[in-house]
Amino acid sequence: MAEPSSSGIEPSVAPLGYAAAMSELEDLLADLEDDALDIDLLATKVERASELIRFCRSRINAARVQVDRIVADLENLPDEPATDPAAAVDEADDDRSDEGEP
Repeated sequence: MAEPSSSGIEPSVAPLGYAAAMSELEDLLADLEDDALDIDLLATKVERASELIRFCRSRINAARVQVDRIVADLENLPDEPATDPAAAVDEADDDRSDEGEP
């Protein structure tokens, strides 16, 4: 088995995306559920499934952290209503026209 990287994800899994890893994991699960599975392949398939599970969990955790950070940033926004940039320009024009009037 390849040594895990510092992130704990095996190098053979890291280039995969989440969807590809899940697809491979589903295929492995189908193989493992097959009663005709060659016993010599069992340990190899279980080991690969374990690598894929760790990778998928890592991606899920990273996404959760990112979403939590985004939500926290949104919660820290001021409660002021958003202003329409066009309305702000109109108000500035009105202020300038008032300056010339006595």
